[in-house]
Amino acid sequence: MKKITMRDGAKLNVHMLGRGPTVVLLHGFAMQAFLWLPFVAPLAHKFRFVLPDLRGFGGSHRLALTTPCLLDQHASDLADLLGYLGESQVLLGGLSMGACTSLQYQRHHGFGAVRAYLHMDQAVCVRNGPDWQDGLLGSLQAARLGSWAALMQDMEPYRGQGFNTLPSALRSRLWATLGDFFGHAFALRHWQAFTGLARHEFLIRRVAPVANWPIYMDTLKSYLHDDYDWRPSLKKISTPMTALIGMQSTMYPARGQLRFKEWVPQAELVRFERCGHAIPFESPRQFMVELSRFLGAHRAVAARPLRA
Repeated sequence: MKKITMRDGAKLNVHMLGRGPTVVLLHGFAMQAFLWLPFVAPLAHKFRFVLPDLRGFGGSHRLALTTPCLLDQHASDLADLLGYLGESQVLLGGLSMGACTSLQYQRHHGFGAVRAYLHMDQAVCVRNGPDWQDGLLGSLQAARLGSWAALMQDMEPYRGQGFNTLPSALRSRLWATLGDFFGHAFALRHWQAFTGLARHEFLIRRVAPVANWPIYMDTLKSYLHDDYDWRPSLKKISTPMTALIGMQSTMYPARGQLRFKEWVPQAELVRFERCGHAIPFESPRQFMVELSRFLGAHRAVAARPLRA
């Protein structure tokens, strides 16, 4: 594990293991980078995996945002990480918020440093509108975003205070909101039942630390207000791309994801038929097959040495 200094002086937590061509994998919302380890460990003899904890999460939980837009921050951090590695061509993959980060990075910096990109269950546009109805939570978006806005308004006066100073009713609403959000990550009932535990504060705080609790609010706020429509910038991608799609995803309806080729004609679409949003965890065997196939197909002929 390393602490890599970003442009603002913040030290991003990054796991590194293996040797060979460099693969950077970005986790989803409220996840931690170590959750990739069961999937990448069997491949560490062929590839060098770089697994950052995105700012605000995991080992980077205490890092404050220094830009108003969450994904601009994560994209900036990704640019700094790639600069630190000094790699001319990496293999990049992102799940959910990690995929958002990848698309925001491509919007601002291009994919010149990316040899191939693995996109995991993320729509090309987060907010619904007249020409797009397959964004975050699909047809449920308006109702859910309305409740998020009310919660954030009620919590904002407590920003800067310790989590335990929040009224218990507000804390309960936060955990219930996050529990509902997590529930949309899974299609299988036993996984949905597991995410229901998020409503119990003494359990969820074991996996969702609260030292920097506003990060959860800021993430929801970002999805509410920021411009996360990547359709125009996607048309500029010439990099090889594979998109993994959970066909039972309620987080981002598959109908919209299956339109990827409208913006990235060279993209390969891979369907996970009995799977929701959290593809690696609901369909681990198929995911391992597709991850191995993707990495093997785009393995660099000669990888530059990774910075220690």
